[in-house]
Amino acid sequence: MQIHKTRQLYENIVPSFTVYDVECPEQLWRCFTNDGQYLICFSRNLHDVLIYRPCWLSYCTTADSVDELPSKAKKFESYFTLLHQISLATGQTEVLCKDFFLSTENNVYGIFAASTIQDINPAAALGAVGTVPSIEKTTFFLVRLADGVVTDQRVFRDDYIHLAHNAGVFLHDDLLAILSVRFQFIHILQVRDGGLFLDVRTIGNFCCEDDELLLNSQSQVF
Repeated sequence: MQIHKTRQLYENIVPSFTVYDVECPEQLWRCFTNDGQYLICFSRNLHDVLIYRPCWLSYCTTADSVDELPSKAKKFESYFTLLHQISLATGQTEVLCKDFFLSTENNVYGIFAASTIQDINPAAALGAVGTVPSIEKTTFFLVRLADGVVTDQRVFRDDYIHLAHNAGVFLHDDLLAILSVRFQFIHILQVRDGGLFLDVRTIGNFCCEDDELLLNSQSQVF
């Protein structure tokens, strides 16, 4: 008896087997972008950003045992392709924050941060909170993920911003809010098309643009 079977196409294929002890490069893993198109990693020295793209289905097998899997099943390169390695941190004292990464809503741009070592006993500065430490330089980089180009950057000096786990930085749509703990300011930037940081407003001593004018006019009355 002859049996004819037509080809079948599946919209989704769910993996049914886990491979352990895959040979991976020596680096630090951060996260996938929201759309799953890129894997974000950092070099061991925290100077470079590495952007990978998943290879998706690179092979298939009917083996139910690890011993029967092909040798490439143990290779990291079978699952991810390195697209870009971008050197962002400069000098011996500046390193990338391995716990900080934000991607825009359209997943076109990624935001990374690098900083120098904090000074727990900084010199007094006008408007600064005396009990808050200072970081000589904190830099935010705007990187286009598709080609790895740094399109813009913003530097904050002698300030203190909580970078770990994005605690002091928040991205909503195309608006980026950065909290200055040392000077008690909130800097609001806009991520513009074309990859630019645009200053929108700084909230601190005054909340609205005309607050200073209003207060000055009232002081003159009294």
